[in-house]
Amino acid sequence: MSQPVNRRSILRAGVAASGVALGSNWFDFTTVTAAGVVRRDVGNLKATDQVFVSYAKAIKAMKALPASNPLSWSYQAAIHGTTASGSYTAWNTCEHGTYFFWSWHRMYLYWFEKIIRKMSGDYGWALPYWNWSSASERQLPPMFRVTTSELYVSQRDPNMNNGTGSLPASDVDYSVSFGDTGFTQACLYIQGTPHGDVHVDVGGWMGSVPTAAQDPIFYLHHCNIDRLWNLWLAQGGGRTDPLNDATWKNTKFTFFDENGAQVQMTGCDVLRAAEQLNYTYEGEPTQVKEYCTRVFRLPFLFTTALLFQFPVPPITLNEGVVSVPVNLKEMRTRLTSLAVSTTETLLLELDGVEAEKAPGVVWEVYLGLPANTEPDPKGPYYAGNVSLFGMGIRSESHHEFKPATVRLPIGKAVTSWLRTNGDTAALTFVPHGVLVNGKPTRPKALSPVKIAKASIVVDTKKTQE
Repeated sequence: MSQPVNRRSILRAGVAASGVALGSNWFDFTTVTAAGVVRRDVGNLKATDQVFVSYAKAIKAMKALPASNPLSWSYQAAIHGTTASGSYTAWNTCEHGTYFFWSWHRMYLYWFEKIIRKMSGDYGWALPYWNWSSASERQLPPMFRVTTSELYVSQRDPNMNNGTGSLPASDVDYSVSFGDTGFTQACLYIQGTPHGDVHVDVGGWMGSVPTAAQDPIFYLHHCNIDRLWNLWLAQGGGRTDPLNDATWKNTKFTFFDENGAQVQMTGCDVLRAAEQLNYTYEGEPTQVKEYCTRVFRLPFLFTTALLFQFPVPPITLNEGVVSVPVNLKEMRTRLTSLAVSTTETLLLELDGVEAEKAPGVVWEVYLGLPANTEPDPKGPYYAGNVSLFGMGIRSESHHEFKPATVRLPIGKAVTSWLRTNGDTAALTFVPHGVLVNGKPTRPKALSPVKIAKASIVVDTKKTQE
């Protein structure tokens, strides 16, 4: 349980240790303890826990502030994105579709957490995380479904709000991201599934970048995404942050501290959450320690090459199943060797993916699914999901429009298709929504999704000399 910490209980040693990494002027004795805070799994907490009492208290206080105040609820949400007119410092600055995704959102949560402490008066408060990886936590946490609570918003999928809805297992599966040892590609993978899929599944405000951070569950969702960054690193195998990339390390992003003063951070400031930012996650392994000051060289170099472009017209996705046959007869020999390679990865690349507004649907993608075979995300022909969040939405005009690119590993699907001895492999898209009472649903897309081009590309991993 989170317990309020009074000023006399704060240990200066902890503050000083943290101040070395980020600058002592950023730290206040009322917000940092020597031991640091632990971000806990929401599934291990009761609805009456002090952490939710304090969160609701802070939200109410922040909503009472004018929108121009950096500590207000609307201003903090607008840093991620907003539909409001006008412009204030740091509004609409979230990073999606880039390799800053993990680092920017870590910075955002860090300062938000400090503001919640200040506005609630609970100086030991820490964000809990929504561990939707657990099969027992696929529903919206109960305390966010209480209609009289500040944690509740009506702008969600009604099924998630009433407790009948739950997240499909395939939408919270991060194995594709964790299977990649390159930071940039792993970071891009995780932005789709599970990150974007969960946003779309919760729906309402959460389903669109300019409104997502108005929903209090947003911060718990991203808390889990932040937790996964360290879990990805902890797997080893050459996984590391891009410490030889000056742009990633040194680009500054602007936020506000708990007193409303502007602060800036870079990737180098958030590498070690426990030491630099004073928090850890409940149940996680020892945090990986990386340093920008050390001489570093990537163990691997990744290159991408086009193997095959699908000779099909642009594909349009809506509420129905879409299946496009592709003749791969001339590619069988090459695909056979690539599918089992340990240094080359076969990827389906979808380019020019866009919609006028957020579709509110997730599409499962299959390659080689035989006719009359029931689509199954656990089956051998499943490649991954397509969901639009952060990029590819034309109506989100406060962000510069960029069509989305989706890349999905297809080695397993290709291997399964090769066993059929056929010449044609179907590229199939199957829409789905949340589970309702445990059963799949197929909602109507709020906007069709257009895919300009589909290709098979090869990522090659080489050891640098």
